[in-house]
Amino acid sequence: MGADQWGGSLGVTSDYIVRGVSRTNDRPALQGDLHYYSSASGFVAGLFASNTKFDPEDRTDGELDAYLGFAWTSGLDWSGRILASHYTYPWNPAGPGYDYDEFDVSVVFQEWLSATLAYSPNAWRDLPSGILIGVPNEAAEVGLQRPILGKLSATAGIGYSHLAGPPAPEGYAFWSLGAAYDLAPVAISLSYVKTTAGARALFYNTAGTWRWTGTVIWRF
Repeated sequence: MGADQWGGSLGVTSDYIVRGVSRTNDRPALQGDLHYYSSASGFVAGLFASNTKFDPEDRTDGELDAYLGFAWTSGLDWSGRILASHYTYPWNPAGPGYDYDEFDVSVVFQEWLSATLAYSPNAWRDLPSGILIGVPNEAAEVGLQRPILGKLSATAGIGYSHLAGPPAPEGYAFWSLGAAYDLAPVAISLSYVKTTAGARALFYNTAGTWRWTGTVIWRF
């Protein structure tokens, strides 16, 4: 029988970026995660928290992400995870307008190559009138992390995100290049992140521009 395990992380990042788009308006974020995992059944559940700032005119907000799902391994090479998550922003002036749900499937090969598919039935979209609505969102992403010198690894990622209308369906591509240094239980990473012009059409003008971001995270 496998053991039940508790774990988590505490971190600071210079910019909280999700699929190439800043959720803190180019500002730092403090983040924390606490989760439970049963190695016997594969069941996983947890809570993630971060400060956010979607609209440059708004005050700093907070994001809470509750998630649950299953994780598995297959031999020595493959592992995967299925998660259902609910994102909420309890202190945002727009109320529940930014809240959304998401389902994602991730597969990892030998801990260096990963692929993720995600779907949200009610991702937020900001209309030209300033009204927030929920629309379907599909996204796919491939990530790479390969050791290059001791504990130093090169990282890269590429993906695409598509949001339904109205006023019309829009999508954008995003990619990143960077490096990570493993000082377990602490990890340090630096990345250059870029999106195509479609991100600026979907989000605030500054949300989808290119940027550097650095992160320090402690896992326990």
